[in-house]
Amino acid sequence: NLFEYRCYLNVKVPRTKCYKHKVRVIKEIPWGRMNIHFSYLFEQEVMALSAEMSMSAVAAKLGEIDTTLWRIFNYRVSAAMEKQMDLSEVRTICVDETARKRGHNYVTIYSDVDTGNIIFVTEGRSKESFGQLYEHLFEHMGDPNYITRFSMDMSKSYKAGREEYFPHTEVVFDRFHIKKGLNEAIDKVRKQEIGHSENLKKTKYLWLKNEWDLTEPEKIMLHEFLRENSTNTAKAYGLKNGFDQLWKVQPKAVKPLLESWIDKAKNTYLPPIKTFIQTIKNNYEGVINSMITGLNNAMAEGINSVIQMAKSRARGFKNIDNFKHVIYNLGNDFKYHFH
Repeated sequence: NLFEYRCYLNVKVPRTKCYKHKVRVIKEIPWGRMNIHFSYLFEQEVMALSAEMSMSAVAAKLGEIDTTLWRIFNYRVSAAMEKQMDLSEVRTICVDETARKRGHNYVTIYSDVDTGNIIFVTEGRSKESFGQLYEHLFEHMGDPNYITRFSMDMSKSYKAGREEYFPHTEVVFDRFHIKKGLNEAIDKVRKQEIGHSENLKKTKYLWLKNEWDLTEPEKIMLHEFLRENSTNTAKAYGLKNGFDQLWKVQPKAVKPLLESWIDKAKNTYLPPIKTFIQTIKNNYEGVINSMITGLNNAMAEGINSVIQMAKSRARGFKNIDNFKHVIYNLGNDFKYHFH
């Protein structure tokens, strides 16, 4: 627009007539791509605004329908991926997931732990997504045989996918998801105990929060529970503190100390704790590797928070391909060239 007035530029593209090849037009024009009615400057404006606004808001500002702008956005992101995505140095991959709308259509996100870049996004949470990643690595100068480690949660489909397509790799289960299982067990113990210990009501987060995150009144209440040590919940909490320390010990000490912790936990005879112990045993290799390496999905969670902001701004994404391209754009430092 010029001075708030709609501006249209009509230009006849040079063409020639050849007796052998018939009518021919020039392959390129200096102001935009052939066969679309937008200039490079307009595309540049779309990409700049889409970083700060939802596409519907960009469409309202520019006076175009959002489906047209999505085509521009997706083309630019796809072109940048084709030219700039080099996966030859990827060795450790983090696996995470997010939904395009609340409760709808999950996508699996694979990111490079060393760079923080998102390297692959695919619909669903199935083991076949690992097969798609396998092919994607080849398409972008990567090699599945060079991948050494996956950091992920204990999803059955993810475990099956890694074992089928990347059997040579090491699995590291995310510390947050491991500890989440223990926290859930502690809360089940508390709920079972409320019937004959009324003072445990409304104390859920007293046991689940880190001690340094507690308020002063909460610290006093917790220390009172621990001093008496008369509840099963307090005993389970003691196990939690010991379990946390396993990420801080020397690598050689991890396995014997974990075995010692398991023996101590068994002696509590608390069913939820026994269930958690079985989870540890079923995922033993990945849990040990988590404690030894200290690797976690914190970086992926950081990217996920940015994605959630974009999702909130757009009030969800109806089109899964649009959502995937937004994730690629947010998770990479692509340079867009408009010429």
